[in-house]
Amino acid sequence: MHALENKTVLTDGQSKGYWTCQLLGWGGYGFVYFLAVLVPLHAAGPKQFAGDLAYCLTGLLGTHLLRSRIKLRGWSEITYSKLIPRLIAGALLVGACQAFALDGVLALEGQLHISRQDQGMAIVGVTIFFSALLVGLWLAIYLSVQAVRRRRTAELDALRAQVLLREAKLLSLQQQLNPHFLFNCLNSLRGMIDEDTRRAQEMVTRLAELLRSSLRQDQRSLITLEEELATVNAYLELESVRFEDRLRIRRDIDGGAASALVPPMLVQGLVENALKHGIAELPGGGELEIRIRRSQDRLQIEICNTGTLRYDAAGIGTANARERLRLLYREPADLSLSEEPPGWVRATVSIPYQTTEAMCEPSS
Repeated sequence: MHALENKTVLTDGQSKGYWTCQLLGWGGYGFVYFLAVLVPLHAAGPKQFAGDLAYCLTGLLGTHLLRSRIKLRGWSEITYSKLIPRLIAGALLVGACQAFALDGVLALEGQLHISRQDQGMAIVGVTIFFSALLVGLWLAIYLSVQAVRRRRTAELDALRAQVLLREAKLLSLQQQLNPHFLFNCLNSLRGMIDEDTRRAQEMVTRLAELLRSSLRQDQRSLITLEEELATVNAYLELESVRFEDRLRIRRDIDGGAASALVPPMLVQGLVENALKHGIAELPGGGELEIRIRRSQDRLQIEICNTGTLRYDAAGIGTANARERLRLLYREPADLSLSEEPPGWVRATVSIPYQTTEAMCEPSS
């Protein structure tokens, strides 16, 4: 919700800034042209002022329509070989409209005879040329501002993604260092030391691995699924000791997905939610199923558990995960919660399938 509000405020601010620049730019140009060109030539009268006003208003409308076209067609994302001809054509078109608006007003007032080939059309041609240059300058400034804005947005998104990753690690660490969690782990260890020393040692190792992964100050925004599942497995081994036969785990993981890149603590956070808000609240325990599949260019992750969906239990962890997905992926990435079939809660994540090798390949 906060991200949406911030985005709305930012969009409103950009729109106001754009129209301010448009009005000041074209209005300032018309004013300077009237005073610096027409007045010295003793041609500054109501008729010339009307032509100058028509010229600037047409330029304002034309550049605004060009901007809409650029945004609608995504011109800022295409190659220069395709972009430049379109910009030239757009500048010439707007320049022609400006020229005919100016000369049309003057012709109506008897100041210019457009029908005369030897004079009127020559003046129109010169006007189109200089108008196109002016619109070309406008396009260069607009696209430069957009490029700087996109770069700054990408930098801010990267910083926000890092902050959210730290929050996810902190939430996970708080969950794992929860006194109740540690008490159960240590209590199970005490009873296991005499009965099954080897298993007790393994449990200590898993606890150390889990805490190490949470405390690790890793700046990577993406890790391999294999690394993420190692943390998940350590967590589930500890919880299996606590839940005993009340926790039944099933894994259905595509063997070819191990090298896929995923946000750190994403699967881990969903598994923790499934246990904390689902299975832990059932007297008889329940089942947890982890399904991970590669479907063409997508990676599908499903965490299912027996229980009832409580949207208030999703809390900041789910909101954090959704925001991280939005910041990390330009392509559609989604996290949804549903209760299907009845008695089962399903968390579904769909992200682009990426690997370290693919990201390192040079672009063609």
